[in-house]
Amino acid sequence: MEKPAKAKYRSHGSFRPEETRKGMFGKLKKKKNKAEKGLILANKAAQDRQGEAEAPEEGSSHQEGLGGDLIYDDTSIPPVPSAPPKRRSKLLTKIHDGEVRSQNYQIAITITEARQLVGENIDPVVIIEIGDEKKQSTVKEGTNSPFYNEYFVFDFIGPQVHLFDKIIKISVFHHKLIGSILIGAFKVDLGTVYNQPGHQFCDKWALLTDPGDIRTGTKGYLKCDISVIGKGDVLKTNPKTPDAEEQIEKNLLIPQGFPSERPWARFYVRLYRAEGLPKMNSSIMANVTKAFVGDSKDLVDPFVEVSFAGQMGRTTVQKNCADPVWHEQVVFKEMFPPLCRRVKIQVWDEGSMNDVALATHFIDLKKISNEQDGDKGFLPTFGPAWINLYGSPRNHSLMDDYQELNEGFGEGVSFRGRILVEIAVEILSGGAQESKFSKALKDLKLSSKDKDSKSSKGSNKDKGDKTDDAKPQQASDKTNSTDVEVEPFDVPPEIVPEKYEEFLLFGAFFEATMIDRKIGDKPISFEVSIGNFGNLIDGGSHHGSKKKSVESAEEDTLPLLHEGERGAAPEAAIPMVSTTRPEKPLVTQGNRNYNYLPFEAKKPCVYFTSSWGDQTFRLYWSNMLEKMADLLEESIEEVKALVKVSEEAPEEKMKTVLDDFISQSSAFISEAEKKPKMLNQTTLDKKRLTLCWQELEAMAKKAKGIIQQQKKKLSLDEMIHEAQIFVEKIRFLVDEPQHTIPDVFLWMLSNNKRVAYARIAAKDLLYSPVREQMGKYCGTIKTHFLKLPGKRPAGWLVQAKVDVYLWLGSTGHSGAILDNLPAGYEAEMSSAVAGSSHPPASLVYQDRHVFQLRAHMYQARGLIAADSSGLSDPFAKVTFLSHCQTTKVISQTLSPTWNQMLLFNDLVLHGDHKELADSPPLVVVELYDSDAVGKPEYLGATVAAPVVKLADQDYEAPRLSYHPIFCGNLSGGDLLAVFELLQVPSSGLQGLPPIDPPDVAQIYPVPASIRPVLSKYRVEVLFWGVREMKKVQLLSVDRPQVLIECGGRGVKSCVIQSYKNNPNFSIQADAFEVELPENELLHPPLSICVVDWRAFGRSTLVGTYTINCLKQFLCKSREPLTLPSQVDGTQVGQDLLIATEPSGPLSSFQEPPTDHIYVDVEPPATVVPDAAQVQQAGLVDVPDSSPMLKPEHTPAAQEPPKDGRAKDARKSCRKSTKRRKRTIADESAENVIDWWSKYYASLKKAQKEQERNPKEKKGNAEAKPDDIVVNIEEGPKKKKDKLLRKKVREDEIPNLAILKIYDGDLESEFNNFEDWVKTFELFRGKSTEDDHGLDGDRVIGKFKGSFCIYKSPEDSSTEDRGQLRIQQGIPPNHPVKVLIRVYVVAAFNLSPADPDGKSDPYIVVKLGKTEIKDRDKYIPKQLNPVFGRSFEIQATFPKESLLSILIYDHDMIGTDDLIGETRIDLENRFYSKHRAICGLQSQYEIEGYNAWRDASKPTEILTKLCKDNKLDGPYFGPGKIRIGNQVFSGKTVFTEEDTDETVESYEHLALKVLHSWSDIPEVGCRLVPEHIETRPLYHKDKPGMEQGRLQMWVDMFPKDMPQPGPPVDISPRQPKGYELRVTIWNTEDVILEDENIFTGQKSSDIYVKGWIKGLEDDKQETDVHYNSLTGEGNFNWRFLFPFQYLPAEKQMVITKRENIFSLEKMECKAPAVLVLQVWDFERLSSDDFLGSLEMNLNSFPRAAKSAKACDLTKFENASEENKISIFQQKRVRGWWPFAKSKELTGKVEAEFHLVTAEEAEKNPVGKARKEPEPLAKPNRPDTSFSWFVSPFKCLYHLIWKNYKKYIIIAFILIILIIFLVLFIYTLPGAISRKIVVGS
Repeated sequence: MEKPAKAKYRSHGSFRPEETRKGMFGKLKKKKNKAEKGLILANKAAQDRQGEAEAPEEGSSHQEGLGGDLIYDDTSIPPVPSAPPKRRSKLLTKIHDGEVRSQNYQIAITITEARQLVGENIDPVVIIEIGDEKKQSTVKEGTNSPFYNEYFVFDFIGPQVHLFDKIIKISVFHHKLIGSILIGAFKVDLGTVYNQPGHQFCDKWALLTDPGDIRTGTKGYLKCDISVIGKGDVLKTNPKTPDAEEQIEKNLLIPQGFPSERPWARFYVRLYRAEGLPKMNSSIMANVTKAFVGDSKDLVDPFVEVSFAGQMGRTTVQKNCADPVWHEQVVFKEMFPPLCRRVKIQVWDEGSMNDVALATHFIDLKKISNEQDGDKGFLPTFGPAWINLYGSPRNHSLMDDYQELNEGFGEGVSFRGRILVEIAVEILSGGAQESKFSKALKDLKLSSKDKDSKSSKGSNKDKGDKTDDAKPQQASDKTNSTDVEVEPFDVPPEIVPEKYEEFLLFGAFFEATMIDRKIGDKPISFEVSIGNFGNLIDGGSHHGSKKKSVESAEEDTLPLLHEGERGAAPEAAIPMVSTTRPEKPLVTQGNRNYNYLPFEAKKPCVYFTSSWGDQTFRLYWSNMLEKMADLLEESIEEVKALVKVSEEAPEEKMKTVLDDFISQSSAFISEAEKKPKMLNQTTLDKKRLTLCWQELEAMAKKAKGIIQQQKKKLSLDEMIHEAQIFVEKIRFLVDEPQHTIPDVFLWMLSNNKRVAYARIAAKDLLYSPVREQMGKYCGTIKTHFLKLPGKRPAGWLVQAKVDVYLWLGSTGHSGAILDNLPAGYEAEMSSAVAGSSHPPASLVYQDRHVFQLRAHMYQARGLIAADSSGLSDPFAKVTFLSHCQTTKVISQTLSPTWNQMLLFNDLVLHGDHKELADSPPLVVVELYDSDAVGKPEYLGATVAAPVVKLADQDYEAPRLSYHPIFCGNLSGGDLLAVFELLQVPSSGLQGLPPIDPPDVAQIYPVPASIRPVLSKYRVEVLFWGVREMKKVQLLSVDRPQVLIECGGRGVKSCVIQSYKNNPNFSIQADAFEVELPENELLHPPLSICVVDWRAFGRSTLVGTYTINCLKQFLCKSREPLTLPSQVDGTQVGQDLLIATEPSGPLSSFQEPPTDHIYVDVEPPATVVPDAAQVQQAGLVDVPDSSPMLKPEHTPAAQEPPKDGRAKDARKSCRKSTKRRKRTIADESAENVIDWWSKYYASLKKAQKEQERNPKEKKGNAEAKPDDIVVNIEEGPKKKKDKLLRKKVREDEIPNLAILKIYDGDLESEFNNFEDWVKTFELFRGKSTEDDHGLDGDRVIGKFKGSFCIYKSPEDSSTEDRGQLRIQQGIPPNHPVKVLIRVYVVAAFNLSPADPDGKSDPYIVVKLGKTEIKDRDKYIPKQLNPVFGRSFEIQATFPKESLLSILIYDHDMIGTDDLIGETRIDLENRFYSKHRAICGLQSQYEIEGYNAWRDASKPTEILTKLCKDNKLDGPYFGPGKIRIGNQVFSGKTVFTEEDTDETVESYEHLALKVLHSWSDIPEVGCRLVPEHIETRPLYHKDKPGMEQGRLQMWVDMFPKDMPQPGPPVDISPRQPKGYELRVTIWNTEDVILEDENIFTGQKSSDIYVKGWIKGLEDDKQETDVHYNSLTGEGNFNWRFLFPFQYLPAEKQMVITKRENIFSLEKMECKAPAVLVLQVWDFERLSSDDFLGSLEMNLNSFPRAAKSAKACDLTKFENASEENKISIFQQKRVRGWWPFAKSKELTGKVEAEFHLVTAEEAEKNPVGKARKEPEPLAKPNRPDTSFSWFVSPFKCLYHLIWKNYKKYIIIAFILIILIIFLVLFIYTLPGAISRKIVVGS
């Protein structure tokens, strides 16, 4: 056995004969010259070739792999000239990532309706399942298109990754009392939904399929909204529109870019085998067995579970086997592309009691496929490739503490084996045909031929036949259901031999410090392992045998080599030294919590070989891409840093960055294109490589475009944004799904027990002779901070800091292992190995130098609050090597200024001084909060590199810079500091630069040369007031004072005497002088503290806020300026203007709105004729007309259309005009225009705009909402005019005033109304990890104020006189009395508060002490209530300025629950220059639905604005208004309706000027239009999660102004009562179901059933037409359906009790749909359903004139033009088709007559054929009767009619026969009698 092993290692080709080894490591002092190294490499390559030539079978055709090829090609690519690699890897300031935190998610699903469900007369119910939660909708009876409109909410808590694998499964069932029947189901995972824009699918149709049989195709469509929101996500809401004629196929629920037709596909996951699984079974029984039996067997019984799309398949169990072979495939069927993203592969160990997960791995389908069209895209494909599994440490403890790591939660801390997997997808075309299946299998098996040379050609043929024979029995029903199949497969012979290669891992430990003292009392050693190699506890040697070079393929059947054989070839293998020698740590000087290992001059090394499949090329490509991404990212950071400093430089820099990127891309592409065909590539490797270079090509092209900027000039921000997108794309490509070499683990062992670890990706350490392909940490010294395995406690600290040099590469390249070590070492061999042919056991650095470290700790900002007061007492610990020092503690601040220099003397560093200067050891700074009791609390840490000055260099003072601080994942502020490492010259410490003398406490300040240069600044502070102060220490705040502090100076506000009476400050502004750094970036933070003065002169800190960046408050000196924030506000306002121009949202097209506001700066002469011209062109300016004043030339028919259009607002617009005229007349009679007409018109408008914006960018500027006609041509072209007029009449709601409906709250539209004052939240209490970001509980109150900072002028005397500049434009802050009107329109998507998934909402309004409870007006069982309520409150600002609107759930028993609340700061609105007190209406009218509701008229508002802004004007003149030098022209003369007198009114024009106020230079800004805002509701128990939305608005009127008119009436419209009279006259061609027993004749007993959907209790039936032989039925039967209807919404209102136990009726809205069904009456069994007809009363196809013309296809495909509404037509009669399963089953002649409830009362009619107005009895054929009731009739009709002549003949015959019989019977008697008598 030993001999072959030796041979095997020998011929492997990567181990070289002895002599060359000596050449490799012989001269280990670093004096090797380059030529020699080149020689070795070339030499090595040659030997490799020899080595491979010896390998007999397949090796001859196999090349070295990528590494080798690149060496041969080395001459051809001159490597890009670049600096030699750095000795230390790039500095990372973040010590380590924090925990994956659990988050709250809310999944909201609205089920609207279903259509085209398959089935006959079904009662559909929808069931939603997510994970284990299940909810169901109500059951709808007898319909294939049920309408639900139900809302469901699910709450989940967990880490994002796992949550997103959860599947949402929505199924529609046909409801039965016992066991419902599945109609169809739909699945999508949460991740897919979350990745959608806005985290939601809105109004999309989910395609339902039958999981039991995929051949049956679509089972129907379900319209739903699905949204997944996490904490702080904002949902965009889209207004709902019931639209009967949607195109379902164009609106399917699939992510953008997916095809709408998704075929079925089979997903194959093939599991070949696993190796290196943990041998230990974790069940207790097994451990007992192990104790008795001893360690002979692998106590693990592994099997694999694969889950995908909510399905799961598991393989068989392989008993007692740590290297199992399964050869099984798991087949899933799912539509392609699937809506589920990840395949989960989990290896389990079967136990006697319960199964235990060994490890989990996820494969993201996005990473192994490409969705692009054309030849670029490829189906998911993977492998066959190894997947490395990671999980809990392989300790042999009875209970595994870290089991959850094996289940995929958290980062795995140790290698758990690997598994060989292949994934393939086969698209099925039309069901699952057999041949296709086997063919695909064949192809799949052949596809692996890349793995082998020509030898496989022959075997493939037999292989193919075998599959065909083996498969046919598979075509059971299982192939057509989506159940998972698990089946064995045969491995094509080509896959077995995998070429293994030897890899050498070498590591040298340079520093091990900061070892936690809990661990530090025992001897410490370090272990480095890769896979199971180097893993001491598991004895990695059992794995060594797996070095299957080709020869071992046939040995595969032999038992694997065991430990004993490992030593069989001592001279052939490098020994394994994977751990350092245990050493006892020493205590760090200055910090007893940390220990360190004294590696001073002697650095211990580890090295061992391992063998892995030779697919390193994957890692090389990844490394090349990652280098590109890193470089690009760094450059972007540099550009961002430049932006702060200069103007032009960043642009130039950005262009060079992109240029570099382009050249790197082209290098990668050329590399990828000329790469040799390798045999060990999988399909995915090839596809991925192509994908990478295609993506890079596309990005490079885009980058070129950005540089040249032909299309459009990009701003710098956009360029940066584009570059960041590039980085993201490359990062996505870097992640290689097919693993090769497992990650490297570095464990710290304390007394041989594993305590802390670091995990390093193998690709980062991988060596390649080509620089671009080398791993980023390969051959560099990298600092690793070791962490504890598993869940880490919250305030956990670093376990150890280890600086280690690691090198991983093919043993072929082992000559390079020491290349990048810092020079100046001597290598020491371990004495055990005589041949000294091995890597060194330790490195000795002889040179020693003495250094001094100066840590200049200046200040920090934005620290984490660790005390209950909301502040911290921070101090810093600076650790360098084995020394640590601490700064002083600065109490109660989040922005400490230490201004302290820490001196570290007598630091001895070993090694070459030049090397030390280039890559010095790193400094770690940790920040703590000092507590009087207990140990200090950790606030975060940062890592910095010191600036080194050697003895022979000149001293130059370093500059302070900011270092980011992280506490786990949390950003913990910034530290302003710099660290100097100075070499102590031979003359001793005197030779060093001087330092400033220390103060009394022996604390050295930061030297003046390093401190920032200061200059005098003046800070002006506006004190407005404090708000919403909560209780502090159980007492309410009553006498608050604000302290402002910056840079050690500050100012106090006055003390508010009584917070309850007036929370504003009496002295508004103050200022102070302070010395701040000239460099703006170094400005210290400004802190705001609020204290409360209590009795006896005690003061208590209430809360604080720190402004970290003062840039926003800096103003230029000298010229008097408004608040900077105001300036920002205006700019923001103007930017936003275009998007939301209040008066006409349509004006955002390219042409200016065609309105008659001509803003023309002088001369005004040109303006007027223009206006006149437009007017003569037939422009009718109605908007301005109030009902009193009419424009001069108005067509007479002006008024009615108004009404008609209002009601018609939501209808599709392409109807014929003929019919429209009639409807206008009809509807105007019925409907009044009210506020709701305006609301619906606005909704419609908003929607149109959404649809139109993307599509229409045409030249024709759209009509503004307030113009009837816009004629763009100059002259009066009549034809054009008419056309336009007609179009507008159809499309717009021309004369309805509209309002603006905002999607969000008003604040977000207008920059929070912070144009005059800013609001700062005051924090108190600890900021812990959990609620970081949305610290609702930490906010203790708010401070309103503002700042203005500028350089102090020299002559300060002139400044102080008069007002401070910050006070300009600030209103006085004395109390103001205000009348407030709150209008609450509606709420939607409220969170259900009752167990039945509904709520009974009502409104509560709170303002100050006033509370209005609207409890008796609650709305039962409704999640989308329409409130239509208005409330009036008197208030005094500033005392009562926070308006809260709460929505409560009304409960009969118990207390009412809060659903959610929203808060509005009324004061900010009241004083804002956007004039948010009362929105400007779009048109001025004196009375009616749009009456002017503001207290001041437009002209008054305009005059006041001009006065406030010191503008010249306004001057009113006929047809125009002048402000300053701008002239606005428009119509000012109107004709009165009755008297024809002309009246002059400037209000309309003034209103238009106000709407375009933002165009006024300098002072202009957007004014708030009449609006409805949509405010999210929140609940304190679920912070950051929306609980619904509220539509509302607020008007405010100061009491000192004239009082406004009455409030607007917005009470909800009451539905109108209607009665639908349906007369069923006749039926034709109804299919015949029954067969006569005697005659075989078919007939049907027809009757018709009808009801209105939603009112199923009112089902009505006709009588039965028996025995119809032709399908004709005559009925003359009348149904009467009363119902309630809202014409404006086109919805019917249904009020009914949900069930018998409901206390109150619930209201719901649904479209009015009439259902007619035709049935066959059965006496004994249940009736047979023959067909149904569903008609939406709002738009149903016209009837056919005759039965012949009645056709199903015409009916189903009727276009909009051919549809009518019963609400317009009132009366229709004709023929309609009945259908069953989409086939025509009959026709009905019916008449529909719609009357209002009043008319129905006046002219009643009877049901059926009753009085009044009875209907005639139908003239039915004689055959129509029931045989059960009249049997004789039945005999007559069935027998007599058909068999009359037979019966008569039979009758005659019978008589004859009787006669004959009697004759014969009586004859003998008669004869005898005759004889007797007669004789």
